[in-house]
Amino acid sequence: MPVRATRTAIRARTMPLLKMKKATTTTTRTTTRTTTTTRDVVSPATRGAVQAVRASSLDDDVVVVPGDYRIGGVLLGVSLVTGPLFHLWTQFLVHGVLGAFLAFQASRVRFRFTRDALEVVFIEPGADDSTAVGADVESSGDNKLQGGGANSWKYDSITNWEFWWPGFPCLVYFKETQTKSDGQPHFFPIIMDGKMLYEVMLQRLPASVNDKPSPSAWSLDLALEQTSIGRQIKENLSEEQLKQVKEMKGFPVLDDK
Repeated sequence: MPVRATRTAIRARTMPLLKMKKATTTTTRTTTRTTTTTRDVVSPATRGAVQAVRASSLDDDVVVVPGDYRIGGVLLGVSLVTGPLFHLWTQFLVHGVLGAFLAFQASRVRFRFTRDALEVVFIEPGADDSTAVGADVESSGDNKLQGGGANSWKYDSITNWEFWWPGFPCLVYFKETQTKSDGQPHFFPIIMDGKMLYEVMLQRLPASVNDKPSPSAWSLDLALEQTSIGRQIKENLSEEQLKQVKEMKGFPVLDDK
């Protein structure tokens, strides 16, 4: 009898402890399940937004050059003149297709300047330029036409750059040694804000082989001086026309100057 009484007493003391351990284990498992479930319901879009915010906070001095439709618009305008008015349908087709292509590219291609590199990224056509801050360089694909590789080049790899033409920009060029040790040239039509691009390149890229004029000196006169054809045109202008050329600082109406 004393032995049975002792066993009963031990069980009575042990049962509450076992129940408490089981309850603790159950609570821990429930908490784990809840945590896992909460983690799983975070959508990919939310994660992408968080990553974009982190990316922009890491690069406080990122500059994105907005798109510009002037070249595409001018080519489309030329196509409308050469076709319906002069019935030059080949020129109409060539200018129309090229103008439409450049206008489309202007809606999605963005030049992005980070702390140490020049990058080209793509955004959704019509999207805000700020979305280019968090865009992946892979969005613009492999630059197979100009040496291959990612569209990202360190500033210290750029050995020269040119702008045709300051005042009325149409084409930008730079050469870098990151893709090829002997230098890889790159050409891009100005489908972005040309003056802003020029100013940022002056600030962040190494000095060009040729001296570059100040953006405040931009004019049609400066643009004509850059080529032999332009200089010949100036020679045939009257003094009044030369004065107007020097005063023209950009596209009429579009630049509001």
